[in-house]
Amino acid sequence: MSSWRTLKILARKITPPFELKPFNLLVTWKAIGIILLCTLLIVAVVYVKRDSIKDLATQPSHQTRNRQLVEKTQTADQIIFNLLGKLALPEDALSLQHLERHDELGDWNSSLITITIPPAISFPQVENAFTRGLAFFGEEDLTPQFLFDEDNCLNITIHIQERKTHHLVFCQTPIIPEQEVSTEESYRVAIVIDDLGENYGSFEELSSMNVPFTYSILPFQTHSIRIADAVNSRKGEVVLHLPLEPWNSSQHAINHGTLLTSMSEDQLHAQLERNINALPHLSGVSNHMGSKFTENQEKMKTVLQAVKEKGLYFLDSRTSDKTVGYALAKEMHIKTAQRNLFIDNDHNQLSAEQQLQKIPRLAKKNGGHLIAIGHPYRSTITALKKCVPLLQEQGITVVPLSQLLNENREAHPIP
Repeated sequence: MSSWRTLKILARKITPPFELKPFNLLVTWKAIGIILLCTLLIVAVVYVKRDSIKDLATQPSHQTRNRQLVEKTQTADQIIFNLLGKLALPEDALSLQHLERHDELGDWNSSLITITIPPAISFPQVENAFTRGLAFFGEEDLTPQFLFDEDNCLNITIHIQERKTHHLVFCQTPIIPEQEVSTEESYRVAIVIDDLGENYGSFEELSSMNVPFTYSILPFQTHSIRIADAVNSRKGEVVLHLPLEPWNSSQHAINHGTLLTSMSEDQLHAQLERNINALPHLSGVSNHMGSKFTENQEKMKTVLQAVKEKGLYFLDSRTSDKTVGYALAKEMHIKTAQRNLFIDNDHNQLSAEQQLQKIPRLAKKNGGHLIAIGHPYRSTITALKKCVPLLQEQGITVVPLSQLLNENREAHPIP
């Protein structure tokens, strides 16, 4: 027998002929039916959703949307400055600040533009110019919104692709009627300069103005003691700018000597004593930050008791609308006051000038006196040099804070 024939016989013994049994046939047809049914369902869904699928396929990517946003923002910049140019504003009337923004789709820049308009230009003129101007350029994606804020400034916000890209603030230069300026009794204003201690040059520049600012100095800074000594030698007023715990402390630089709500009464006494002893020539204490601490009545009472024992006054900077500092100090018969106006919520010179221009109106509203707080920013110093002489011409007298307290003039919060 040949080897080939032997292999064929062995193959028949090892592999019996395949037989398709009735049960296997039934399973096979069921499987084919299920596959066909699924196929038909998929086809039906695709047909019904064909428009949505088409839109999804043609929807731009995040990168494309960001590129389009940049292009449209640049177009909006050109349109806005074209419209501002038609208003024939003075060169120093505009202040531009770029802000970085972020959302789930990416990063983009927005612009804060602050504009001071003369009395000759009315708010309806501005609103009409922008309404007609944006419509003329035919940019459908530019959606402006018009709103007056509590300071009676016209705010125009522009959104592109549902993102805020431009915020324009139009404020008119206030006119102080002559009859509002009294030669018999001028308005008295205390201007407190916070956060001093690091930059001695900024202090020197403020001091050279020969204006009796109240200097609020942080403890344990490079030039804290030097500044306090210089203020005292020039017959000025020194305040300890006491660091207190803020809310969201992770987002703030926490200064050395900060009092925390987690401290025990003994710990608070010890740290407060170190802070007070760190500065000479003190007349009072004000709070640095402290949005969380000043809301805590128990902790504030501990601090104010020490302030009272030292014979100091307390200025509530009002870093929180829920502060108990001012009310508690009055209750404890401590000389006290609270801030009426922040000069510089940002580092913008024009914004600081606009805040300073509010002083005559707000001082009159507040009984002829006012407490304003600013910082040794370059923009604020420039604004003070420009505006304080003008305020003095309008009957404003800048005085140390203690003079207002000694005259029993209470400073009520102004919205």
